[in-house]
Amino acid sequence: MDVFIRLSHKGSPVTVVKLHSERLNAAIAREVRKELSQILTEKPGHFLLDLSQVSLIDSMGLSVLVWAHRHCRASGYQLKFCSLQEQVKLLFAIVGLDTIYEIYPSVEKALESFP
Repeated sequence: MDVFIRLSHKGSPVTVVKLHSERLNAAIAREVRKELSQILTEKPGHFLLDLSQVSLIDSMGLSVLVWAHRHCRASGYQLKFCSLQEQVKLLFAIVGLDTIYEIYPSVEKALESFP
């Protein structure tokens, strides 16, 4: 199952991936991590994760996001997030991820923030 849509933006060195699932939970966390790992290995560099379709994230989903962020940082790259729905923004705030991760309202705003 492909859980990501890979997007390209002309002239941008950033890989944009969009999760096309309403839920990032235990049911798909393993598959999401597997696909993210493959994407990060195939095309190392800066990444933008578009979560615009995601309305629910559980602890397993959060662990995948934390893993991806750590993986990028350890490789010297940035992972940023954009287009979070209100429930996901609230979750990020409750667990403190909004103070750790860079989060942008849109793909365009996020792309402008990369070096």
